[in-house]
Amino acid sequence: MGRYLPFAGEHSIQEAVVGVHFRGKCDPEAVRQARDTAQAELADVLPKAQEIHQIKEINLVQVEQDVVQGSGPPRLAGFERSKVKADATPARVLRFLEDILTVGFFEYPGWKAALAESLGYLRTVLSPLNLAANPVVAYSLRYIDRYTFDGPDDAPRAEMLLRKGNAYTTPHSFSAGPFWHSHSGWFELLEGGGRVLNQVNVGSASVDQAPTITIEHNAICQLGAPRQSVDRLFQSSRNTAGVGAVMEFLHERNVAVLGDMLQPAMVKKIGLRK
Repeated sequence: MGRYLPFAGEHSIQEAVVGVHFRGKCDPEAVRQARDTAQAELADVLPKAQEIHQIKEINLVQVEQDVVQGSGPPRLAGFERSKVKADATPARVLRFLEDILTVGFFEYPGWKAALAESLGYLRTVLSPLNLAANPVVAYSLRYIDRYTFDGPDDAPRAEMLLRKGNAYTTPHSFSAGPFWHSHSGWFELLEGGGRVLNQVNVGSASVDQAPTITIEHNAICQLGAPRQSVDRLFQSSRNTAGVGAVMEFLHERNVAVLGDMLQPAMVKKIGLRK
């Protein structure tokens, strides 16, 4: 009959990304300051470096064929620092791209370790920036969980992994056959001001020739007031919308969403609730 197996054996997390969002695009000088600080402070733990450049203007030149040409030298738009696994795929990626700074985990160490590690990286990279000129206006936490079907290709059914009647999957998904998708979203208020936009995208598709259900939960905390200093950003309580406390809240919501969606046997298997 077959069964669904979590992506990583003991857990199902393919990717987890912690992010902070700026009000506008950071200028190249701010990007350089962040890049240089990351190089000085994080090279030992995130040794691989890459810069991201953008061409200032794009012009369409009419010759024998339409050719796109850039005008002016490329400008520094961001950078990445990463740590790779033995197979050369990323384990950790810190990315700064103009208006967003993220820390991605592709080898998940558990929530407590991921939160501590990401907060350390964020504080380091943000420390030289003038947040009064371009404040942080949102935080985000994204999880991608994956479950692969082990069995005959025509046997997978949504209810083998997901509970019928859960709030995040359309009823039609349970009668649509092996491949389907269901997207939903909603807002909820946050203590201390602001609101959280939740986006839950669930789908079943063929991945590496195996039926696979993927659950992506993206939670974006839109702050009630911009954070114009690093100290203010890292205030600890949820009432002050400190980044650490809000990330804890977003993680709790992710656990609650998955707990409502998944069959009890899978909730137990991946240790979602003790």
